[in-house]
Amino acid sequence: MKYPLRNLLMLSVGISLMLAHVPLAHAQKTTTPPTAKAKGKAGPKLTSASLVIDMKKSIAFITKSAKGKISTKSKNARPFWSAVKDCNAAIAQIEKGQKAKNVTMLKGLNALGESVPQLSASWGILRGSHKGLQVGRGVIALTASYDSYVKNFGPSAARKKKGGNLTAKETARLNESKAAVAKHKAKIAQLKSKAKPKSNELRLANDLILLVAQLDRIAGGGLADYCDYLYYYDRLSYCTRGYGDIIEVWYPSYYLEWSSYETDLSASWSAYSEESYSYYEGWDYSSVSVSESSSYYESTSSVSSITTEEISSTEEYSEEYSEVTATEESSEESSEITEEIEASEESSDETFADSVGDGDDDADGDGIDDEADTDEDNDGVSDEADTDDDGDNIADTEEEPETEAEAEGEADGAAEDDGGEEEMEEDAGAEEDAGGEDDGGGDDGGGEE
Repeated sequence: MKYPLRNLLMLSVGISLMLAHVPLAHAQKTTTPPTAKAKGKAGPKLTSASLVIDMKKSIAFITKSAKGKISTKSKNARPFWSAVKDCNAAIAQIEKGQKAKNVTMLKGLNALGESVPQLSASWGILRGSHKGLQVGRGVIALTASYDSYVKNFGPSAARKKKGGNLTAKETARLNESKAAVAKHKAKIAQLKSKAKPKSNELRLANDLILLVAQLDRIAGGGLADYCDYLYYYDRLSYCTRGYGDIIEVWYPSYYLEWSSYETDLSASWSAYSEESYSYYEGWDYSSVSVSESSSYYESTSSVSSITTEEISSTEEYSEEYSEVTATEESSEESSEITEEIEASEESSDETFADSVGDGDDDADGDGIDDEADTDEDNDGVSDEADTDDDGDNIADTEEEPETEAEAEGEADGAAEDDGGEEEMEEDAGAEEDAGGEDDGGGDDGGGEE
């Protein structure tokens, strides 16, 4: 989604961004729905093609859940529906490039990197005026499949597969980026100072502060550090741009401040595009299959029942969406968008988009607090009567219960998931170590949180 003001401001960097390096996953610790009690589900090995299908199912699930409930004529819903449409277009581009084995795949992944946080954050804000929808579960599934794709088949995975020492250009780029972090910190601090207290503006600005802090922690200069930096620089850029589309529609006066930083960041970030395509030389990633952690299958189980016909029909529905005709005002949506919130300082490693809004008290993302939610897996069946607690179409009585050892292992993994250099090096072979983390989004092959 690109608006007139945004196009004017971004014209100077638009050409370079078309070829820009794709983000290393929307690295997450997305919360699994609280009713996913049956852990340790096994699943088939994943390929780049199967992950594309999972992403298609997730977007179809989101569209199906929102169709007829979130109006496509709503002015306030522009960031949401535009992101849905853009996600579909980007996934189609990934699939096309994947089959042709050319750079179109990376261009699509590049576009998807911006659309995913936009979709997640816009739903995180809108869901308060659309309680009970299953959109949040679809966002959780999309995030998991997107993360897994980038972790295993994105540029960082390709660079690690290539191996060897950093080139002189890569070393210079890494050093230049580290020097730029101080400038980013100062500009984002200024951006934050212009946001209204207890507002979504402030929450979105806090996300950028979190991402810059993660960049600031990378001290080394080896291959793992370079890939780590690629990841966080990408993520900073994509959140900045994806959030910018939200802010331009919902908070236009604040967008004047936001766009200034966005333009500066985009100019420096585009330098990472220079060598990303060359990383794939000699690697037929389309023939690679990888394993994922059990949390992947738990996070995506909600969309497993989506059919090919539903994918096609929801794609057609989103393709027909037009921002031009989305002019209707909704007082309920407007109230939710402008409502004051408890926008705290960084109290966790999750961005606003990561947690599908404020996921601490609404793990299935349906807009109903967990304490009041009587349908925690959001399948239309009350918890008391539900015989499929995790929504994977397998009766609870037929699933293997989580063992105490598995529970302890997941807890240990979460405690160690801090984005450090050691984890980067342990995951140096993304094609071999595809899913060690049980975080709902997988690790990213380049910068783990």
